[in-house]
Amino acid sequence: MQESTSQNDLRSAWYDFCDRLKDGAAIVLDPDRPMDDVDRAEGIRALLRRLASDTSRVLEGGDHEHPQLAWFHPFKNGQDNPDGLYQAAEIDLSRTYRLSGTVGTVCYLGITAMTTNFAERGIEQFLTLNGSDLPTDADGRFEVVFGAGPSPAGVADASWFELPPEHCTLIIRQFFSDWASEIPADLHLECVNPEPGTSRMTGESMIRHLATAADQVLDMTAFWADFGNAHVARAEVNSFDHVQAAQGSTSNLGGSVDQGYGQTWYRIADDEALLLEVEIPDCVYWGIQLGDVWYQSLDWWDHQSSLNGHQAVVSADGVFRAVVAHQDPGTANWLDTTGSTQGCITYRWNQADRQPVPTCTLMPVASIAEHFDDRWAPINREQRSVVLRDRRRAALRRFRR
Repeated sequence: MQESTSQNDLRSAWYDFCDRLKDGAAIVLDPDRPMDDVDRAEGIRALLRRLASDTSRVLEGGDHEHPQLAWFHPFKNGQDNPDGLYQAAEIDLSRTYRLSGTVGTVCYLGITAMTTNFAERGIEQFLTLNGSDLPTDADGRFEVVFGAGPSPAGVADASWFELPPEHCTLIIRQFFSDWASEIPADLHLECVNPEPGTSRMTGESMIRHLATAADQVLDMTAFWADFGNAHVARAEVNSFDHVQAAQGSTSNLGGSVDQGYGQTWYRIADDEALLLEVEIPDCVYWGIQLGDVWYQSLDWWDHQSSLNGHQAVVSADGVFRAVVAHQDPGTANWLDTTGSTQGCITYRWNQADRQPVPTCTLMPVASIAEHFDDRWAPINREQRSVVLRDRRRAALRRFRR
């Protein structure tokens, strides 16, 4: 039986999608990218993660009129925060939306409506709300309404936000300091004036999705790989000397406007370690983490590749002292590379009174002990085992895994 025109179009769109996805090998296996075989395998994994994320968010996350706040595990993109629970929904701001629920007890709740397509244009943020500024009642419940307007009847001025009629993504960031006990926000997103929903996807809709899905996956993977390579090209390696003390947020890259960020590249041989020191500012939340060459966070549920203000040991003089190394150096503030010889280091100061810049010292592993004193918070193997066991349990609790 001969295929119909629509069948031919759908087949052609699928073949084009698969062919475009194959081009990811040119990014991941590019010999001009200095990386090892494990890094390249992780690059293929990055492509698959982004494809899964895109499928979950766009195909399975409702539509503009019936959105769902999908969450991702793992959300490995753009040096994702190990302390974070990220949720997202596609929205069309020519319509009106209501976000309601409870704020929970997480140390930071951020709500952002923004564009996310790096390839087409720069990131634009249309709405940025801090959980502490939400109009909550005595039970911690809130409701905000936003869109191009007009405001629906009965909505208080403090709860209404008029925005440009753009297609964008609503992103929710929840940051946990105490992974084991903090309660996440319980949120619900709805379109105020939806048309009747449809459960089945038309051929035309699928063709439109396939036309851009692979590009999104490849473009995002290439963008963050190039972003990391730029550190190396600028000689920003094993040092934060290039970072200004008042650098501020990276909102043009989708970063939170409440945060100051600092980033550099690390490159550490098997017999080397990087000593990092920084005086902690007065802030709502802070964290520091390691990422790989694809700008993905390293494994943070089975390894201590990140630390935050609740988990870290800060000396009596207010200084955080950590060791970035492949093997356990015997100090509480070990940032485990998980075997990755190079990648990125990122710190975040959330709503801080200042933005101090860490200092770094590269040295042979054999010399570390000469620099340790009681300020470096020694830890033995048995204590480390307990820390890692509790860390894994608390990390998986966040995602009900």
